[in-house]
Amino acid sequence: MFNQILDDMEKVEREGRVINPFLDWSFKYLFGTPESKSNLIGLLNLVLSPDVEIEDVDFMNSESIPSSPQLKGCVFDIICKDKAGDNYLVEMQNQQMMNEVERIIFYTCRLVDRMGVSGREWDYRQIKRVYSICLMNFTFEEHPVLRRDVVLYDVRGQKVFSDKLNIVLLQLPCLHARSIHECTQQYEFLLYLLNQMHKGMKTIEELKLEVAQTALPEETKELFYKVLDTADVASLSESDRIQYESDLKNYRDSMSCIAFAEHKGREEGRQQGIAEGFKTGVLATAQKMKSLGIPDKDIAECTGLSVEEVSNLSLK
Repeated sequence: MFNQILDDMEKVEREGRVINPFLDWSFKYLFGTPESKSNLIGLLNLVLSPDVEIEDVDFMNSESIPSSPQLKGCVFDIICKDKAGDNYLVEMQNQQMMNEVERIIFYTCRLVDRMGVSGREWDYRQIKRVYSICLMNFTFEEHPVLRRDVVLYDVRGQKVFSDKLNIVLLQLPCLHARSIHECTQQYEFLLYLLNQMHKGMKTIEELKLEVAQTALPEETKELFYKVLDTADVASLSESDRIQYESDLKNYRDSMSCIAFAEHKGREEGRQQGIAEGFKTGVLATAQKMKSLGIPDKDIAECTGLSVEEVSNLSLK
């Protein structure tokens, strides 16, 4: 018992050293500020592997995701565009929502819609490419995989119809790497680090050591070191620490409410199943008694059913 208490205290202490990247404030702190812009650019290049590397981006207003109590702690985003005008939506989700696929399509298309401007000078040739990168802390399909790449596809011609719409779905629970050395793609290394930061069981120094022991290019290692340095709780200013701890509390409260609702739903379903099972058993008993010629009134008294219910039972 005492050893368990010590283990729990150590876990809390270790979790307090590394920012949980799956929170609104911390995700944007890691990837959505001018100071962390290089982290975002690195993420985009690792996930998309573009023919020409993205060198710079400009942040845009994140107005595509509405602010509402239902979405608080569940979904948040970063929107930016590169020098060529291509738009990027990087989204982090903690909980699946109704009509998940349709929601992602809707907000991806919103980025295209925002490119249109009134006036005779504008035409459709000015539409640039749009990329939605969705990091999901859950799985949303019956047979989930870590990564799905979705584009507009010509079925008859069996080729890409247009490169204007691009959606990348990353289901984080499908990353089964138990160590960084089991990762195979460069973006998997970054997802592994984010998962480890979310679990909070390793220090910044331990994660940096894991990165140092890989055969990754030095440029990629430097990116990961930068992300990890940004995630060091000890480096936060007092105001940032207060904001982070407030967001962490909101996240834990949201997850606790969701877990309670799921538990309550399961318990109500179980109780309903018990009641339905008992009712089925009573009806079967009454039906057997009726087949033996026992009067309906006597059956009703024995089973608790009404005389009318008993009389309506069919004989088998």
